[in-house]
Amino acid sequence: MSSILHLFLCRLRFPALALLAGLAAAASSPAAPAAPVQLPADLGEIVYRANSESPFQVFIVANSHRSPITGANGGQTVRAQIETFRIGEWLIRRNLIELLLPEGFFGRMAGVGASPRETVPADGESLESRLEDSRVFTNAELLLHRNYGIRLCQIEDRTLYLTVRELLCAGLEQGAALSPSFGRELEYLQARRSAAILQGAAAAIEAEYREGHIAAPRAMVTIGLSHLDEILRFLKNGRILIPVPAGAGEEGQVFASDLELLKKEVGVTVIVPRILVERAPSERRS
Repeated sequence: MSSILHLFLCRLRFPALALLAGLAAAASSPAAPAAPVQLPADLGEIVYRANSESPFQVFIVANSHRSPITGANGGQTVRAQIETFRIGEWLIRRNLIELLLPEGFFGRMAGVGASPRETVPADGESLESRLEDSRVFTNAELLLHRNYGIRLCQIEDRTLYLTVRELLCAGLEQGAALSPSFGRELEYLQARRSAAILQGAAAAIEAEYREGHIAAPRAMVTIGLSHLDEILRFLKNGRILIPVPAGAGEEGQVFASDLELLKKEVGVTVIVPRILVERAPSERRS
């Protein structure tokens, strides 16, 4: 398998607030956090933070997940999933999030309600055993939903997701015969996925809060670590700008859009679990 294909396989998983301007001034507006979140060092590292005084908050957690093709865990997947669960648990117990927005989540409905049907033992050994078992699909987000009843919502663009998956499958079949444009096309589509997730997070939090499904507009987004560079670039630039890949011809178009999370001054905190920090180059850390 080519190194390019292997890299992008790690970015796709089975199974990104246009907020009303008047919400911030309304009498029922949620209170802003008392102080910027200080994550325990053993859980991970905050690599980006903006607008921490805002009552509207999103925590973006970089993650590692199973292979989208085989369902197998990578070398750091289980540990990263455990730490993601612990980060989510820590945020939930402090009433800092009301909603989970996972990459790649496609339920029969756009949202899954907040009534837990199962309590999964969450001590270290039981949690590790559950996440190691590749015979049954599970992850940190599903376990947080089951244990704490926190609501789940879909934010992925299904068409983009399926397009990337089809391209990956085609790449597996071609093997060494991959065309030179394969990596460029996949990189462009993955950047579009990252942008869609950020914008989708904005829309989902607004809708869930407006409809009364959550008591406060605060959510946790989980997304693969390999999307981190793009996410941070969009956040630091305050705008989404994705160039057309070389060789796309006249049909290709630059993708540009305002970043709703920052346009509406939503608080954004980006977290990397401790096990994955060493895989995040130092220039990513703010």
